[in-house]
Formats: sequence, C-alpha cells, structure tokens
Amino acid sequence: MSVVSLSDFKAYLRELTTALDDPLQMALDAAIAEASGFVGFDLDEAYGDSSGPPSDLAMAVCLLAQTHADAGGPADNEYRRGAAQKLLTRYRVDPGFVGVGAVADEPEGSE
Repeated sequence: MSVVSLSDFKAYLRELTTALDDPLQMALDAAIAEASGFVGFDLDEAYGDSSGPPSDLAMAVCLLAQTHADAGGPADNEYRRGAAQKLLTRYRVDPGFVGVGAVADEPEGSE
C-alpha cells in the first residue's frame, strides 16, 4: 500500500475523471521516491499501512506530486518543492551534515 493513494492525490487536485490516472500515478510514485530520498527512509514501508502517514507527510507528498504532474512555471514548482521540504525536514533521519567546520574523528592508531 502506498503512503498516499491515487484517489487521495486526485482529491487534493480536485480531479474527477480517470483520464489522467496513469500520468498522475507516475507523478505520485516519483514524489514518494523523492520524499523518501529526502527523509532518508522508505515512506511506503514506514507509513503505507492502513493507519496512514501524518497529515504533514501526506501534504508534502501531494505538493511534490503536483510539481511532477503540473506544467506550472518554475517559480510555482520551486515554491511547492520548498514547502514540501519544510514539511519533511522534521522527519529526516540524517541531514547530511554534522555542523559548520565539523571534522570526522581520527581513526584509532593513526597518530
């Protein structure tokens, strides 16, 4: 089961037809992969069960999926991506940096 279903994404977009189901599913899959990469764990594994994700995670995935599906301008898409990343930041397991000027510990016996 997916962290955000196609029907949930279509409700977010207010899309009533089935004509765009295939491209919308591709956009949703890409968004889930992007969000999973950003937070550092598989969102489908963590939240794809029947209880579903926290609402802020679901909104972030919908924002990213809209970015992938919409032919909006670069400014709109960057705004959506930035908003999604703000929602996802608190879930990151490894932000990729330790701090400004951080230096890794020397391995033992390297003196």
